[in-house]
Amino acid sequence: MLTTLLHHPRKLWLRRAIFQVHLWLGVLLSLYIFVIGLSGSILVFQDEIRQASLPAVSFDPIHIAPVESVIAQAHRAFPDQQITYIAQPQPSNPWWAIYLQNAKGRSDLAYAHPVTGAPYTHRGRLFIDFVLDLHIFLLAGPKGFIVNCVAGIGLLILALTGLVLWWPGVKLWTRGFFISLRHRWKRINYDAHSAIGIWTLLIVSWWGLTAVYFLMPEKVAAVVNVVSPVVGMKEPELPKAVSEASTSIAPIPDILATARNTSSGLLEGFSLPQKPGDNFTVYMDRGAPGDFSHRDILTFDGHSGKLLTLWHYGENRSFGDWFLWLMYPLHFGTLWGTTVKVIWALLGFSLPVLTVTGLLMYWNRYLHSRWRALCG
Repeated sequence: MLTTLLHHPRKLWLRRAIFQVHLWLGVLLSLYIFVIGLSGSILVFQDEIRQASLPAVSFDPIHIAPVESVIAQAHRAFPDQQITYIAQPQPSNPWWAIYLQNAKGRSDLAYAHPVTGAPYTHRGRLFIDFVLDLHIFLLAGPKGFIVNCVAGIGLLILALTGLVLWWPGVKLWTRGFFISLRHRWKRINYDAHSAIGIWTLLIVSWWGLTAVYFLMPEKVAAVVNVVSPVVGMKEPELPKAVSEASTSIAPIPDILATARNTSSGLLEGFSLPQKPGDNFTVYMDRGAPGDFSHRDILTFDGHSGKLLTLWHYGENRSFGDWFLWLMYPLHFGTLWGTTVKVIWALLGFSLPVLTVTGLLMYWNRYLHSRWRALCG
């Protein structure tokens, strides 16, 4: 069997079985893969697109609306929605970003003027926010997120089965890396699917792996911890709650002031408690503004304003830490400058190309003859 695998892999029955898995899973997920790849390519430049979509305002860190004013005006503008997170104006996006959630769990994003705190009113959502919702939630809220992750696991299976199908044998293995334009279009299409698939195998497999992580982060971390201890990427445990009845609510400005005094980073944003008195979480960027890979995450008691935990996210001390930490940066590709962004956008666009070339192969090998038979 090993000799057949090395020299004549197409003769293996196992390869034929894997081909059926690759074929039908690819057909089933074709629309999903096309959409997720195209939307991901667009989202690589979401900061630039969002800034171009909103009215131009200058970023002035000195003259920023008070947080209480932004929250109060947002409550009046969106009375039927809960504010879940607020991101402070940054050079890349000088508007306040207000994350909202309705009673059905559907998320939305609104913006407020950096100086006045007044919500920006416009018809419908921004195009880039529509694309973001499509890419993460498939426009279907929390259930869409779960479907997205499950389909992403299917993408991982396609990548792994594609590697098996790509292997042409020892004598011809280099041919699978290139596209020959000297043949007819059907062969060119086949070569394109094969070559693009092998060149993008690692990143596509990683995207599929991140789908597993996004769906089950604690279980993935537990598995990684068996191989290599998770130290820096382990979220601190909250202290046990003290059973004391309290109706006081810690002022948000006081919590933010404590966060600034505790962390050397710049305030990125904060998540609001679901109900008064719940814990309050603040995110401070230790690197460049908007760099989510190196961030201090501070959790405060919502009643007393006492600091409960401080997580220096991104301080990696083991292979397990690095593996988990890379999940987000390698998925998005937005942290290392414009050149990397362009590369990641092209890599994302490879998914629609693989979808189209794969469907064309299915048409050429199977559907075309069936169609001709039906048409007489």
